[in-house]
Amino acid sequence: MALDRRPSGGPSQLGDPVISDTPAGRMAMGAFPVEIAGRGTIPKSKAVELVAADAVTAHKLFTVAVPLPDSEITPGRGPGIRSVRLAGVRNGIAIVSAETLEGGLTAGIDLVNRRVTWTASDVVAQLVVGDTVIAERPDEVDPEMQGLGVSDGNRHWGGVTGGTAYQVGNELVMIAQTSFAPGKSGTSVVEAATGRERETPLINEGSWHCKYDQRSITVCQLDSGNRPYAVLALDNSGREMWRIVRETGGSRVPPAVTAAWHGAVYGYTDAGPVVLDASTGKDRTPTAAAAPLLVNEYYGVTPAPGRTPESPLNYDNPNRLSVVPTVS
Repeated sequence: MALDRRPSGGPSQLGDPVISDTPAGRMAMGAFPVEIAGRGTIPKSKAVELVAADAVTAHKLFTVAVPLPDSEITPGRGPGIRSVRLAGVRNGIAIVSAETLEGGLTAGIDLVNRRVTWTASDVVAQLVVGDTVIAERPDEVDPEMQGLGVSDGNRHWGGVTGGTAYQVGNELVMIAQTSFAPGKSGTSVVEAATGRERETPLINEGSWHCKYDQRSITVCQLDSGNRPYAVLALDNSGREMWRIVRETGGSRVPPAVTAAWHGAVYGYTDAGPVVLDASTGKDRTPTAAAAPLLVNEYYGVTPAPGRTPESPLNYDNPNRLSVVPTVS
């Protein structure tokens, strides 16, 4: 089976890579859109491919390609893959998904046996929270969020208005809903395992987007006029811990949040990169060296500087990246 990993049919959105301790060792993994070359009377098709490497040596361990349904490729348009994502890893199973022009697919891949264990059609996984895959059934008018089992892909709950999902603590999911159906827009927070709605400060306040610090705190940002309007922190239960709001003559301005990790919030203001204490919201490093887009305890991945010192960093669509030691 020949695979073509070159982008085709327009740019595809790739999710972040994942580093995880698995029964087969510590791995660095990512998902990519690929084309499977045609052979004889079998036409070429599209797939989402999981690539796994040793997290210490970077040696490639294996790849697994998951063919996508309705995979006829239109001449001149490529495979029609809108986005691919490695949603997460749980109990030695990696959850990959792809959204295509025809719909979507989510699959569970056994990292020990290196094979696909289950697939679910017409749903696109976004997150893995506990033993639940948070997936969306795409629909231009009325998308639906569902909860699937990590081990088998069985549907545990549904009927929640779809949108972009963000992890809140260890058990909750915030959904920035995108339905155009009457009465089905706004923000909701649900239990990942059951889909039951929970009361939190985010409900009906607008379309938030959040970063979980992978320990106990979730930091959410609300924009207005293409600028941060408010930044707040929630604990594992969804309780608000602190909030910074943009106000005329206010003593503080909310940063544009780029990442959160183990008690640190990374972002930037007009004054440059800054690190906040996730527990209090206070400035921990007022003049930080960088605002990483992806970070762990060792390194941060940031936009690379421009050709001149005066060139602003492009945080939204960087075409070059740098790796710097983690700033805390």
